[in-house]
Amino acid sequence: MKVERGFFVHLALLVVAAAFAVGVWTRDKKAAAQSQADVTVWQGRADDVERIAYEGKKKKVVLEAKKDKVGRYFIGSSEREAAAPEGEKPAEDEPQGKQVTFVSVGGAEKLAEMLAPLKALRGIGRIGDDRAAEFGLDAPEGTLTVTIKGAERRLTFGAATPGGADRYARDPGSGEVYAVKGDIFRDLDQADSRLLERDLHEWRDVDVTAAKVTAGDRSRELRRSSGGDGKKFWADPGSEGQADETAGNWMTKLDRLRPTEYLPAAPEGREVVVRVDYMGAGGALGFVELVKVPGTAGGKAEYSLLTERLRLNGKVPATLAEQVEQDLGAVVK
Repeated sequence: MKVERGFFVHLALLVVAAAFAVGVWTRDKKAAAQSQADVTVWQGRADDVERIAYEGKKKKVVLEAKKDKVGRYFIGSSEREAAAPEGEKPAEDEPQGKQVTFVSVGGAEKLAEMLAPLKALRGIGRIGDDRAAEFGLDAPEGTLTVTIKGAERRLTFGAATPGGADRYARDPGSGEVYAVKGDIFRDLDQADSRLLERDLHEWRDVDVTAAKVTAGDRSRELRRSSGGDGKKFWADPGSEGQADETAGNWMTKLDRLRPTEYLPAAPEGREVVVRVDYMGAGGALGFVELVKVPGTAGGKAEYSLLTERLRLNGKVPATLAEQVEQDLGAVVK
């Protein structure tokens, strides 16, 4: 009887100890998971980001927040060093020693959301100088400075983490090292391509109910209609059930134009080729203005596009813009 009683007592103690161990293990595992997934480098709100500056080995990038009646946007500038290091070829798509201006709306807003608040993938802690090379912090790739409501926050980028997707970074103020999202570094290092705004409008195509096409002293009204299959098409106001394929094809060509670079100021000697004002159920939505600068001394003409979202004139491929200009006569007579 004593043997049986002792056996059950030990068994009960074993069960209690096992349950306690599982509880501790589960709690510690959960805490560790939370610490890895929710490490705050600094606080802040994306709407309060005023300026983002990055200085790397090969370029400097600055993004300044602006606001108008349409909403918030960023004016960016990217400056590559005048000459590439000996033995290194400069990138073909980047002018050397020249400052490039660009507009960023969606891309810069996503970057601001990643930076305020800045959440790290995991915290590494403080490291000694003897381990700096291990994280690429002995020769940093670049330094980020974010201004949030007048307060500056800094981060120094080190090497890529194993796998190359993310980056090691150090907060110079606290000395803490973190692993952060690699998109932050890539967006800054390739800002004039990754952040350059290419979307012409904030609104969607389905929001449009009408448009007015103006070319010089000529203009034409178009209505957005839909057939029995639900597909949208452009038509004359008097015959909304019948698609005008010529106008529809032309509007599609115009909508396909996308800026490849931006002009800091409106081009001199410009001629407005055409302007399209879009309307929705609630009133005016926005516009597109195609601008042409005639070539001099036999040179080719250059074209740029301006919309309510772009804010600055964005250069567009001349070949595509010429097609829009050539076909305009069939749309506005």
